Amino acid sequence: MITEYLSGGELFERIKKMQVFTEKRASELIRQILLAINYCHEQKIVHRDLKPENVLFSGPEPDQNLKIIDFGCSRRFNTSKMTKRLGTPYYIAPEVLGHNYTEKCDIWSCGVILYILLCGYPPFTGKTEQEIFEKVKQGRLKFPNEEWEFISKEAKHLIQKMIQVDVNLRYSASQVLSDPWFQKHTTNQPINKKVLDNLSQFQATSEFRTAIVQYIISQMTNHKEIEDLQHTFQSLDINRDGVLSKEELIQGYKRIIKNQEEAEQQAERILEEIDKNLSGQIDYSEFIMASINQSKILSQKKIEQAFRIFDLDGDGYITKQEVEDVMGTLNQDVWQLFLQETDHNKDGKISYQEFLKLFSK
Repeated sequence: MITEYLSGGELFERIKKMQVFTEKRASELIRQILLAINYCHEQKIVHRDLKPENVLFSGPEPDQNLKIIDFGCSRRFNTSKMTKRLGTPYYIAPEVLGHNYTEKCDIWSCGVILYILLCGYPPFTGKTEQEIFEKVKQGRLKFPNEEWEFISKEAKHLIQKMIQVDVNLRYSASQVLSDPWFQKHTTNQPINKKVLDNLSQFQATSEFRTAIVQYIISQMTNHKEIEDLQHTFQSLDINRDGVLSKEELIQGYKRIIKNQEEAEQQAERILEEIDKNLSGQIDYSEFIMASINQSKILSQKKIEQAFRIFDLDGDGYITKQEVEDVMGTLNQDVWQLFLQETDHNKDGKISYQEFLKLFSK
């Protein structure tokens, strides 16, 4: 099932077009990839096939966000060993060739992508796959003067920490993101007070309405509409693990209200309202849902478009089966609660007017 259309094309195509990127732009791109990979690793998921062809821009504009795709080779990692050889020759980590590896194989691949962004070609090449594999196993990095003369020592040092044969010495995703090279090229995003105001005023609604709003946000909003929210989330996420802890929320609110006790109270109330999976943290989706200006995003036009998406047979009504066909299996209790809230004429289905009233509350 396709859930998101990414119209910006592959990072690989941009590399072919641009040939090389400035250090600042390369840091912006690889940082987005690493933030995603760091979140995956925190959730015990390893991608295992990172390459520019599997990184897409969400839109054609130069400043669009990157999205990692093709998780067909990914798996959860825990105490069991990973031994299956997967990946693409130029980007594969040496330990993968030895059939015993960890999630740090993704960091090697990211290091190769960064190397390519800065000079236009991969660090290990050969006429055959076997020749490439031999060079990968040796891991002898070179920075030819012609292409690398004007690249900073910090960039080269970071690449050496990522493309490091000894897995114990190789950086983790969080270590890469904390490297001085990133700090040098990253502009601290200011916290948008309006976003935090929206977060403070958020009140939980029915589970079904929440799911519909999340669907509209993920499928029917553009990059510009949620850009401030993304920047604020990243500013609040101090340890870059892709979720907001109570302490991170407190630190964020202290930047705008200064009072420690008030900041703590805000953080506690927000967690109570927003943290639906009771994880003690707020994930990205929960944050966007709670901090977005819903009156602005939920225009009548978008609500009507959403209704048409769910009304698969076009008869002017939404049924439980149609919702499941679009969003997956729906708990019967959730559907019954939704009907109690919305189905005013008690016919067991939702008309457009009933659907519209759900969002006018």
